[in-house]
Amino acid sequence: MKMVGYTDRLSVAPGDKIRFMVSCELPSYRADIVRIIHGDTNPEGPGFKEELVRTAANREYPGRPQKIYVGSHVAVPDSPLLHCTGSFTLQAWVWPTTPAKGVQGLVTKWSSARGGGYGLFVDQDGSLALWLADQSGKVHKVKTGTAMRASEWYFVAAVFDAQRRTVTLYQEPLNRWTRDDSRAFNEHTVPLSAVGVNDLPLLMAGHWAKEPSGKQVVQGHYNGKIDSPRLFNRALGQEEVRSLGRGQPPIQFGSALVAAWDFARDFSTDTITDSSPNKLRGDAVNMPTRADTGYNWSANEVHFNLAPHEYGAIYFHDDDLEDAKWEADFELTVPDNLRSGIYAARLKSGEHEDYVPFFVRPKKGSATAPLLFLIPTCSYLAYANSHGASDPNFKTLIKLLMRDVEFEYPVTPEDKYMVGTPLHSLYDRHSDGSGVCYSSRLRPILNMRPKYLFPLLANGKGAPHQLPADLHLADWLEQKGYRFDVATDEDLHFEGADLLKRYSTIVTGSHPEYWSRQMLDAMEAYQAGGGRLMYLGGNGFYWVTSFGGPERPHVVEVRRWRGTEAWEAAPGEFYHSTTGELGGLWRFRGRPPQRLTGVGFSAQGMDFSLPYTLQAGSKDPRAAFIFEGVDTDKPIGDFGLVQGGAGGFEVDRADQALGTPAHALVLATTTGFSDVYQHVVEELLMSTSTQGGTVDPLVKGDMVFFEGANGGGVFSVGSISWSGSLSHNNYDNNVSRITQNVLNRFLSEDPIK
Repeated sequence: MKMVGYTDRLSVAPGDKIRFMVSCELPSYRADIVRIIHGDTNPEGPGFKEELVRTAANREYPGRPQKIYVGSHVAVPDSPLLHCTGSFTLQAWVWPTTPAKGVQGLVTKWSSARGGGYGLFVDQDGSLALWLADQSGKVHKVKTGTAMRASEWYFVAAVFDAQRRTVTLYQEPLNRWTRDDSRAFNEHTVPLSAVGVNDLPLLMAGHWAKEPSGKQVVQGHYNGKIDSPRLFNRALGQEEVRSLGRGQPPIQFGSALVAAWDFARDFSTDTITDSSPNKLRGDAVNMPTRADTGYNWSANEVHFNLAPHEYGAIYFHDDDLEDAKWEADFELTVPDNLRSGIYAARLKSGEHEDYVPFFVRPKKGSATAPLLFLIPTCSYLAYANSHGASDPNFKTLIKLLMRDVEFEYPVTPEDKYMVGTPLHSLYDRHSDGSGVCYSSRLRPILNMRPKYLFPLLANGKGAPHQLPADLHLADWLEQKGYRFDVATDEDLHFEGADLLKRYSTIVTGSHPEYWSRQMLDAMEAYQAGGGRLMYLGGNGFYWVTSFGGPERPHVVEVRRWRGTEAWEAAPGEFYHSTTGELGGLWRFRGRPPQRLTGVGFSAQGMDFSLPYTLQAGSKDPRAAFIFEGVDTDKPIGDFGLVQGGAGGFEVDRADQALGTPAHALVLATTTGFSDVYQHVVEELLMSTSTQGGTVDPLVKGDMVFFEGANGGGVFSVGSISWSGSLSHNNYDNNVSRITQNVLNRFLSEDPIK
C-alpha cells in the first residue's frame, strides 16, 4: 500500500488528543475525520456510509514513508565496562529454531562502521561464531564449522585470549548423545591482539548495521531462546568455562564478571536484570516472549512463578513487533460536541485511500445515552493483521474443507501489506513456526478497516468480520433512531463495573471472543446489579486474555492450549507473562460463557450461514414480547451479508451442564450445516468421523433468553452472522424485528420478570 496509518490510542473522549502516524509514499495526502456508519460495500446491503466531521485536522499533509523495523532483541546501554578491548569470555545457553536461516546475533557489541567490537553469532552455516574487529576496522571471524540442530539446547561460549591471540569456541548440546555431530570444541589462532571500541548498546538476539541513510539499525535478528548470557573481562580457562555449563554461579569469578543477565526476573516487564554487582540493566525491545522454559526446566512445575529459576529463557523472533514507533503526522483534539461513535481519519491521495479508525466515548464518569455498544477491541487486536491463510498448512486445510474452491491469497493491497511487512495476529505463526502470543495496537492494523473482507469466509469469497461486521449493528442502531454510546474493551478492562453501571443495556459486537478477568468481573457485577445484556454475536467470552498493564495498555497476550486454535503453547508455557495467570479457555478456569450469556462456542464453518428454526421456548409467554409482529411460520434470517444467513460462521449453544441457567428459554436454533462446520475440539475426547455438521447434533447455534437478577435480563443469538442480516429488505425483516423488540424491552424501565 502506498499509504497507511495508525493511532496512538483507540478510545478517546471529548477533550482528549489523538495522534495519527502515517506512512505515505506519495507527495501529499488529504486527511478528513469521518464518522463511519456502515462499512460493507456489498451491493445487496445499504452500501458504505460515512459522515464528514469538520475539524481543524482536516487538510492536506506532506507525504513521507515510514519504515517498520520488526524483530525482538535486548539492548544494554553502552558502558566502559562493556569495552572489552583485551581478553574476554562470552557464555550463554541457546536454543536456535532456525540455525540455517543466515547470520544471527546472539550477544554482540559489534559495529564495523563504528570502530569494531565483538560479537557471538550463529553463523551462515548454523554454527557458533565469534566476530572480532580492532579499532582500524580489521575484522576476523572464527566459527566451529559444525551446525547446531534446530530446537535443541546448547551451552555455548567464546574465549578471546589477547595475549595468546587465540579464540576458543564451545558448542555443547545439552542432550549428550554418544554420537552427536553437532558438538564442537576448537581453538583458533587470530591476528588480533586488541578489540576496537564502539559507543553503541550491547545487543542480544541481533547486531548493529548501518542503512544507506547512515542510520544504525538492528539486523541479523535471532530466532530462538537465549538463557543466562554472561560476559567476563578475562579469558576463562577450560575448566572454568565448563563449570559454568555445570551450573556453577558466575559470581565465583569475582571482579572478572562484567555482567550476568538474569531473564528469570521481571517477567512481566521489559526490564532485563543484571545480577552482577555492575547492574548493567537492559531493555527488551519489540516484546520477545518471556516466562518461557529454560535449558534447566525440569517439568516438575508448569507455572513460572513456582520455579522461576527454570524459566530463565527469553524467546526471540525476527518478526516480533510491539511498537512501529512512527512519528506523528497530525493530531486531533476531540471536540466537546462530538457524539460518541465510531470514527476514522480518512486518508486520500489520488486513487489511494486508507481509513484509520478510532472510537469516541463519553467523558469518563458520564454517559450520554442509556445504551452502550461495547466495542470488542481485544478481539480486533487478536485478529489484527491476521494472515493465517498464507500458511501452506492452512491452505491445505482450506482445500480439504472447501473442496472445489480455488483460493488465492494474498490478493488485496491490505493483505499483501500484512504478509509482506510482516505484521502478525494472534492467529499467525512466527517465521520459525512458533505461535504469536502478543498483539499490539501501536502499528497499522489493515483488517480493522471499513470495507475490508475477511478472505476465508463465504467459500473464499470474503465477508465482513470484526469491525466491518460490527458496523452492521452500528448502522442498524442509527437507522432505528437509538441513542447509544460506545466504549472499548480496553476502557472496560481498566475501569471495570464503574463504566457499565451508567447504562441500562449493553449490546456486544459480533465476535467478542477475547476477554480479560477484569472484564468478566465487571460484566458479572453489572448483571448482578440488574444490568441487561444483548449478546449479538458468536464465540464470545472464550479465550483468557490479559493486557500489558498500565505501562503497556496497547499490548494483549493469549497463551493457547486445549481450544479451537491456530497454534498451541509449548508445555510449561501456558501461563501469561504479563499477569502470571493461566491462559487457555475461560471454561477450563470455571467460567464458561454459558454462565454469562446462556450460550457458548459449539461449532465453526466458513462456507454458508443458515436461518433459525423456532423452538419450544419461543411459545413460552415470557418470550411473547420477543416475537411480537414476527411471522413465526417463517425461518428466522434466511438472508444476510455474512455468508447468506443469520446463523453461522461461529455458533454457540445452550448447555445447562456448562452453566446455562435452568430457567433459560431456547427460543430458536440454527442447524443443518455442512461438514465444513466442525464441532469444537475442546469438547472432543477422541477423533471420529461424526464431528461435522451433517451428523453431529451439537453443531448448532441457539437463541436464548433468560431473566437476570434485580430485574435484569440476557438475550443471546449465538451466531457471528446475526448482525449481517439486520439491514435486509430496507431493515424490515424478522431478524431486525426480533432485535428491536428485545432492545425496546430492555431499554424500558420496567423490570424483566
